[in-house]
Amino acid sequence: MTNNKNVLAQHSHTCGIACLGPLTFHPGAVGKKITLSHGGCRASRDLETFQNGLVFSSRPIRLKEKVHFRVERTLLAWHGAVRIGFSNVCPTTGPLPSLAVPDLTNKPGYAAFALPHKDCTPGTTVTFWMSSDGRLCYKTSTRTHGWVQTDLDLTRPLWAIFDVYGQSTTVLLLGSETGHLFRRTSCPLPHSTFECGYEETPPELQRRLEMAQKNIEQCLEDQGNNNPCRPGSSAEDLCSVCLQEEARLALRCGHRCLCLPCANRVFAEFGTCPLCRQSI
Repeated sequence: MTNNKNVLAQHSHTCGIACLGPLTFHPGAVGKKITLSHGGCRASRDLETFQNGLVFSSRPIRLKEKVHFRVERTLLAWHGAVRIGFSNVCPTTGPLPSLAVPDLTNKPGYAAFALPHKDCTPGTTVTFWMSSDGRLCYKTSTRTHGWVQTDLDLTRPLWAIFDVYGQSTTVLLLGSETGHLFRRTSCPLPHSTFECGYEETPPELQRRLEMAQKNIEQCLEDQGNNNPCRPGSSAEDLCSVCLQEEARLALRCGHRCLCLPCANRVFAEFGTCPLCRQSI
């Protein structure tokens, strides 16, 4: 753990009038399965799990300050990709949950959403920022962009949220910038020769996923597999984990709450229903 006095001294440092100061991941708010390296700018998650990958910015982010990061490593055995957002709550306020969505977003003072995994392949650069009207905006080097409206208090500090989730296993914080005519940037990033690419699935994880797949197939057989995907699903029909795909799998407890890709993760990682926690 970094000494608090050193952290404060580091955050007060600037390289000149055009420097915003250092920007790293917060050393005091790191998910249980995250390892920080490269001066606190690289966050790597344990390959054996898709969760517990939360990290935050080391300092509050200004309105319209654009934060840049790069997805460096990906593991295709999991589903979904990195989540991004902002928080009015100081990252060191309490223990970190497993997930940004929905663990944090169900609480006041947090806003986050999932980036499409097709836009988070190794080498992809993502930029996100908070607009002056409360929109959480993003764009990627794959030329996709979007925004979501938030209800965060823009008069209070805003820390950036990164959830190194699912297929995304390593991200590198590249820094930030503000302004157009007078451009200001965070301190330069140390040089890196880290290679972007895909991870191999660890043998133990492969075994767990294969066992989970057999359990899913058994569940589908038990329910007769008479649940074809229906267009125009309502919010109540959506998977309770990813909140994007239709929930097609009914568990033994009676809850139909998982899409098939998320079911693979839940069976392998938890073994319980995400709604009632009954064994599956």
